[in-house]
This record gives sequence, structure tokens and C-alpha cells, in this order.
Amino acid sequence: GIVEVASAHWEVDMGRFSGVLALAAALALALVASVDAAAVPAWGAAAGRSLRRSPIARAALSPSHLSLVALRGGAASTEGIPLLAGASTTQDEGKVFLKLSINYGVDGGSIVAVGPSSAFGNGDIHKAPKLQRKGGGERWEGVVEVALSEGVVKYQYVILSKTHRYEARIAERSINLEGLKAGDKMDVQDSFRSPKPATLATSCFSVAVFGKGKPDWATETENPVIEHSKLTWKPDAAAPGAGEVTVRFALFAPRVDAGHSVVVHKGTEKVKMAALGNGIFLGQVVVPSAALPMEYKYVVLDATGAEACAEKGFRKLSLDGADPATTTIVKDEAFNYHNPTYKSAGVSIPVSGIKTRESTGIGEFMDLKPVADWCEKTGLQLIQILPINDSGEDPSPYSASSSFALHPIYVRPITVCDYYTKKFGMDLSGSEGWAKSLIDKLNGNWKIDYGRILDEKRKFMDSLFDSVGRDKILEDADFNTYVKNNAEWLVPYAAFKVQLSKERTFNNQWFDCTKWSKRVEDAAIITSLQGGDYDQVVRVYFTQYHLHVQLVEASRYLESKGVALKGDLPIGVTRCSQDVWAEPNLFKLDRNAGAPGDPEQNWGFPPYNWDQMHKDGCGWWRRRLHHMEQYFHAYRIDHVLGFFRMWEIPRHGGGGQYVPNGGLRESGLRNLRAIQTASNMMICGEDLGNVPPEVGPVLLELGVLGLKIQRWCDGKTWDYSYLTVAASSCHDCSPCRLWWNENWGEAERFYNSFCGQGQTPGGPPDWISQKIIKMHAESSAMWTINPMQDYLDSWNSLRSENAKADMINKPGSTDGCWIWRCHKRMEDLNKEKGFNTFLKNLLRGAQRGVTY
Repeated sequence: GIVEVASAHWEVDMGRFSGVLALAAALALALVASVDAAAVPAWGAAAGRSLRRSPIARAALSPSHLSLVALRGGAASTEGIPLLAGASTTQDEGKVFLKLSINYGVDGGSIVAVGPSSAFGNGDIHKAPKLQRKGGGERWEGVVEVALSEGVVKYQYVILSKTHRYEARIAERSINLEGLKAGDKMDVQDSFRSPKPATLATSCFSVAVFGKGKPDWATETENPVIEHSKLTWKPDAAAPGAGEVTVRFALFAPRVDAGHSVVVHKGTEKVKMAALGNGIFLGQVVVPSAALPMEYKYVVLDATGAEACAEKGFRKLSLDGADPATTTIVKDEAFNYHNPTYKSAGVSIPVSGIKTRESTGIGEFMDLKPVADWCEKTGLQLIQILPINDSGEDPSPYSASSSFALHPIYVRPITVCDYYTKKFGMDLSGSEGWAKSLIDKLNGNWKIDYGRILDEKRKFMDSLFDSVGRDKILEDADFNTYVKNNAEWLVPYAAFKVQLSKERTFNNQWFDCTKWSKRVEDAAIITSLQGGDYDQVVRVYFTQYHLHVQLVEASRYLESKGVALKGDLPIGVTRCSQDVWAEPNLFKLDRNAGAPGDPEQNWGFPPYNWDQMHKDGCGWWRRRLHHMEQYFHAYRIDHVLGFFRMWEIPRHGGGGQYVPNGGLRESGLRNLRAIQTASNMMICGEDLGNVPPEVGPVLLELGVLGLKIQRWCDGKTWDYSYLTVAASSCHDCSPCRLWWNENWGEAERFYNSFCGQGQTPGGPPDWISQKIIKMHAESSAMWTINPMQDYLDSWNSLRSENAKADMINKPGSTDGCWIWRCHKRMEDLNKEKGFNTFLKNLLRGAQRGVTY
């Protein structure tokens, strides 16, 4: 197991913080690990020094922030954690001196440390303290005076050059001043937090791929998690002894599998660290100054305490160049993995296209479970789907009537019956029989009969509502909690749906909600208990609640399998939508979005009014993404170029133009930063088409992944940038097998460039499809996410009979769009041992999904 190391000031930790801490806490927290009071040697000190425990009462800890866990059989305990027992002991007056240092090569520029406090420029890079280059090399230093009254100071480094470079937004730093006194001097040895590895700190990895949903079996062996504001540099206001310094190790190590833990290692001594969430681990120790410089490294241990991954070589801790009066050190660095880049693979499939024996004529949220089972068998770690918001009777998932509400077509009727049968012991045998008959009635089709399915499910949900009874539904505490927590969007959505059904009976402009007889100000009346529409309102709540319950269940199941769920964020909303009806000021209603060309494309939806959105810090976006984060671990931004500029066309005639026409970098940074900070999901941008030169650098700076479709670039998958999703095709183009047969000239060029010389085979044979999948697996991109059709085409016996039937959408046409269902049921695909093993070996051979 672990050998805990102590000095006279070594502290003990056994805590777990409930909730997700931002990576910003990196430098602010400290924790020291030890599980018994036995005297053991301190690093660099003589043996025999006793461990002094801090008398911190368990009752002093906030139960909302800290819960206790056992560690490999050890008793859960908070004794000795360097936590405050009561109120802060830090003086409100006076300053401390932070000597910041970082190594970074800058050609013709400078480095500043910027943050929200006055000491760091109040967020203004032009007022932020500048670091000075030392000796003409790559080391930069600067001393910042910080008032103790700040409590916790946050900052990040910005490289000022021709194009400024920021650290990853998710990696904002903070330093907790608790326990320091006026005049104290701290040596802060930082490393630049690049957006590339910081992407691995998103919930896509921390919760799903590596975290596997944070199950109980894992948290018993992982590094305990603790809240940084409860920690202190000097427990009981005790200072280090003469000739000693307190060292806080802050390690960024996002690639740690569930149940594994990180330690600081020196010789045979290992010290467990605390986990802050988002890949940050910290430890704190007091060491004799005479023991510096000293060597150490970081090691990942598995659940048994065995070494899973260790850094090569040792690091060096020193006080070179520091003020002799320095008593505290922050050592901020990143784990040095043997494989420096993590790569993974996923599958793209619309929910509607999933086919199982339990489906009701269309894929449903619960059908994501067997897809996750298949991913586990094949080594895939992500399922990418199309938008799932309510689009009413329009089968296009990009025509949503709400950015928050889920589409009723994805509810599974029999699961709703089971909910009330199990929870309230109700006899719903009649409804259950109806639900099962719908499977028999609708599930035989291999194309989606959208209108019929929607109508059948609407009738069923209305009937089940009546069978359960409104009063019983309103007695459900979980239902009421859901309504309360989502009221901000759910109430206007319900009012919108009720009013929409009315407007369609008398208003020939019902499709434009700005022309309705009722406004959002009337929503409270429409949804009131005393109103005549209350029964219909509760029916809307009822359907949305069960959609929510089923999607959450599916999402949590994916997490348990180490599979992330990636959603899709359409670039616009329709004019007849809850969003436009509720907040019309956020949209340019006198214009339409589109794209230039001959002919010009007019998409029909209003462009965003970004100036208006930024007045409240993009509150609408923040609410929208916070809502999505309940279900998703990543999302794709449809037409991310629209965050830089949009082709805007006057609604009532005239040619369009780009808005804005200049300043694209500033526009893109401003808009994308606003949504990036709204959630911890991984962001991928669809950056295809006529891409301005400003787009790529901004996406890279923010850690937003771009997209590459092999046939639309030079095909050299090994040259893709790391922050890329490499895809063989997508929902807006033909699958590879169909493309091969319909674009013979392009197929010949592909064959001669990547497969061999001579006559290009028709078909193509499955080995060509395997070659395409293999090229993507071996690409330099972080992710390869290929459509289900392309995976199945790589195994001859799994191919569909008609490649043309595998198209999902045909841009510019409505014929045959959005009706695709996978020709292979997921239950059957899960039994295809030969193919599943082939795909798993292919991905593993390309080092995809290999944590260490």
C-alpha cells in the first residue's frame, strides 16, 4: 500500500468534497495524507520526529461540502486535515508577496498574470502585472503584492504577442491566503496550462471516460476530495519551525482511471494527495530548507496500491533565486505521462436511428443503453447524437421549437407505465398492453414514420395521464421537484405549447409567434391552477418529466460503462419557438440567417442579437448549457463560424451580408468564452465550409475541437491537429460506401493515394472500408467519431442491402430525410463477437482508449 510520510507539521486527510470544483482551484488547496500517528521520517529530515495532529473537530466541517470516505480499509477520519476549525484566522490587514515564475518561450512579446482582483489588474490584461524575462532565457518572474483581505486570489497567464495566447479557461488558478500573515513571502513555481491537455479535464473524461460515473467502489480508493476554502497553510496558526518551508504540490493529472489515485513519490516514500476535481491533485508538507534541492516524482496507483503509471525520471524542488525569507512554496506542474497525448474513438448515430426490439417505431432515449453495451465491447468511448429538442411535427432535429424541452417522440411508453407501477403500486395492465402493442405495431418498419409515431405516442401519453390521474401525478415529490427546478423554462414552454395549439385554429400566421394574440407576459395566467388550461399544462410537465427521467437514466448508464454522451447544439432557433416567444430581444427578428452563394441560402431562422445577449453575461446561453449538462458530457456546435460572423439577410427582401464584417477574432473569442464558462462539457465545433483564418487560432486557444471530414480535405489523417474530431463521414453527406460508388473519380484518387496502385475496385470491398476506419483510428486527432453506417460497412456480413438507404440527410432536399433507422438491431450487433473483437483490436492497436 502507501507509506505515509510525516514531519512535525505533516497533516492527515480523509475527505471527499461533494460537487465539482473548477480547475481554478489548482494553487489554492492543500492536503497532506497520513492515516496513523506513527512517527515516520520527514523528507530530508532525521528519523524519529513525531507527528503533531491538529485538534480539528469533525463538527467544524461543513457537511454540505465535505463527506468522509474510507481509504483501502482505513477508518474514515478528518483528524489532522489542515482545515479551519472555525472562523478564518487570516488577518484582514496587510499584504503578502507572491513571487510568480514560469518558463515559457516568447518571441517578441511579454507575459502578464491577470485576474479579477486589483492586484492582478481587475481582469484587464493592460493593467495586469508584467513578468520580467530573466537572463534572456525562457524564465519569467514577477512579484505581486496581494492584500490578505482578498482571501482567495485568482489569476491566469496571458502571452502578449502578435496574437495573445491565454491559458485554458478551465484552468484558472487560485491561491488561498488562509493561514498567512502580513509580510509572508511565497515562491510560486508555475507551468503554463495549455488548452490541449486541459480538454481532458472536461466532464467528458473526468465523469464518463475516466470517471465511469464516480461509482462507490471507485471513491473508496481514489484521492479524497476536499474544498479549498476550508484549507489553511498553518493549522492552529502554527508556523514552520526555523529553517523549514511549507510546500504545496499542485499537479494536473487528468488521465486517472476510476479507483486509481495519485501520490508524490520520493525514494520508497509515497504521500497521497487530495483531488480537487477536474484533474487537479494537491499535497502539502513541511520540509527542512537544508534538504533542498530534493528529487521527487508523481505516481498513479491502482485500487490495490500497485503502481499503474509512474513518471520517468525525477523532478527537482529548489529555492534557487527565491528570497531567503520565503516560508511557503507552490509547485504547480503537470503529470508527465509516457504517452503524452490521449486519443479515443466514438460512434455517431441519431437517437431516432437506433433500432432495438423494445423501440416504438423510432429510437428512444432508453435505446442508448444497448449502444453503450456495444461501445464497451468494441472499445468506443463516446456516442454522438443529433439534436433531441422538441421540433413539433417537423422531423428535422435542427428545427427546434425549444432550446430546453426534449422531443416527446423519444419517450418510451412502457417505461412510463413501469414508473407508476413500481413507485405507487398501480395496476396499469391496460396501459402496459397498449404500450407493448405499439412496439408490435410500429417497430417493424425500417424507415421512420414520423407523423404516425408522434400521433400514437401523444395519444398514449394522454391516456396514461388520465389513467394515473392528475392528482396522483401531482403527489409525486420527484415530479414536483423537477417542475420547481426547471420552472424558468418549463412554465413558458408549457404556456407556449398551449397557446400554439390555440393559435393554429384561428391565426393564419401561427408559425410566427411574434404575431400571436398572447405574449409571454400571459404565461403566468395560462399556466395558473385557476386557469382553464391547467390540465393541458400539467400534461406538458408530465411528458417532459418522463423524458428527463429516461434520458438521465440512459446518461448515467453510459457513464458506468465509461462512455460519454455528446449532444448537438443547433446554430439557431425557429421563429415559432419558446425562445423567441419568451425572449424576442435576444434575436434579430427583422433578418434571417443564411449563407452566401449562387443561389444564396436562406435558413429562415433569426440571427442572434449578441450585443443584447452580452448585457446579462449571456444568461440565456448559460441556462441552456447548464440544462444540457444534466445529460451530456460533450456537445457539438453546429456551424461554429456563426459565433464569429453570420450571413444576415433582410427578412423582407434584399441581399445579405456578413455581420460583423471585421474583428472576427474578437467576436469569436467574446462569444465562445461566454458559453465555454457555462459548463464543464467538452466543446467541439463544426468548422467546415468557407472558414476565415481567424477561426482556427481561436478554437485552439480555447481548447475547442474542430472537425475534419476526410473527403473534404487532403485525406492525410496523420496531419490533423490534435484538437480535432476526425470523421469518415457525417449525417449531412453520404456514408463512405455510397460515396465510393457515386463519386468514382474521387474514389480512384483516394485508392491510388492511400490503398495501392492499379484498377480501383468497385463496391468497395470491406477491406477498403476497414482501411478508412483504420486511417482514422491511427490519425493524430484526439477523437475519431465515425457514423454507425461506416463501421458496419467495414464488415461485409453487416452491410445494409442498399447503401442509398443509409443517408440521413440530403442538404437542399426534404425527400427521404430524417427517416433512417439502422438496419441492424443493437441486441444483434452486441452478439457479433467477430466484428466487435476486430474493431476493439483495431482501436487498441492504434492506442485509442489507452489511459496510461
